[in-house]
Amino acid sequence: MTSPITLDALRFLRSPQGAELLAEAATFGGDELRANQRLRARFPAQLCRAALALVQLRQAGREKFALAKRMYFDREGLEMASREEISAYRTARFQPGQLVADLGCGIGGDLLGLAARCRVQGVELDRVRLEMARLNLEAAGLKAALVQADLCRFPLRADGVFLDPARRHEGQRVRRVQDYAPPLSFVQELCRATPAVMVKVAPCIDEAELPGDCEVEFISAGHQCREAVLYFGSLAGVRRRATVLPGPHSLFAAPGPTVPVAPPGPFVYDPDPALVRAHLLDELARKLDAWKLDPQIAYLSGAAPILSPLARVYRLWHCLPFSLKGLRRFLLQQGLFPAEIKKRRFPIEPQELRQLLGLPKEGQAVTLILTRLADRPFVLICAPAGK
Repeated sequence: MTSPITLDALRFLRSPQGAELLAEAATFGGDELRANQRLRARFPAQLCRAALALVQLRQAGREKFALAKRMYFDREGLEMASREEISAYRTARFQPGQLVADLGCGIGGDLLGLAARCRVQGVELDRVRLEMARLNLEAAGLKAALVQADLCRFPLRADGVFLDPARRHEGQRVRRVQDYAPPLSFVQELCRATPAVMVKVAPCIDEAELPGDCEVEFISAGHQCREAVLYFGSLAGVRRRATVLPGPHSLFAAPGPTVPVAPPGPFVYDPDPALVRAHLLDELARKLDAWKLDPQIAYLSGAAPILSPLARVYRLWHCLPFSLKGLRRFLLQQGLFPAEIKKRRFPIEPQELRQLLGLPKEGQAVTLILTRLADRPFVLICAPAGK
């Protein structure tokens, strides 16, 4: 669907009348029907739609940007924008004062992080998003040279490049890197033109599509793996890394002794999703003095609780072969309530199991971990360590 936030709408919303419209649109608390009825008595319908859309996007943008209430977005631009803590973390790989080209800068989410450290060129073909990037830099008190151009034809003269390829086609997310715009193969041209290249890709990128000549980093924030980043040339270090924010707390691939597989001990670890995606479970297990519960499943166990930002640790109370009736009966008898349900390689989704159990929200809160041990379904009844 076409965004109501056009170039003309942006210009109007920057005016004193536009500021008045935005302020009034923000008072309706999401009641779009009533807002439209009231606002259209004083402003054109198209501008009312733009103002209401921007108010909603600014509210949603607070999860990513501290300055969201002063920024400008369209829906897709906001969805694809990096969270500011991730952008700031990545940008630290560039040297202060370097000239960095942000190719496909969109609404300017990464420009903010780059411009706070480097000299920046922002390149974007979409004129509306380029204007949003300008306004967002202005809101943050930062500067960058902005160019409307096709990034594939932009004459590159920079010390480094940040590339965030478009990963949508006709509103749908694309999975294959060759369906990105530009495709990941375009990076070869960038590496010939500059010694430092950074590329943001989807965290669900297929392992088989990862290039072999770069560092791959999976980054997590808010207990979710938010993105993967490829570093080429002088930006690359180790072969594979996982990082958890805030922190940063990182772990990278390194040789070491084989991690054993054994039944659950007194404590169970649920690794952060970034470490799971990076295939760094052995490295994490050695760090936590833990073992694997299964060769193919990303849960670990240990004899003592070691608190780490890289994994959540739970005290194991009971380990039961899975049976819906048996689990329900056990929880009722023990006066336990599943406040949290986790699962890996298990056929039932957490919300589905919650509905099937049909338990009242009373009793002592526990965490259920649904998994497989020796290829049989089990449920681990746990509580966060320290409770």
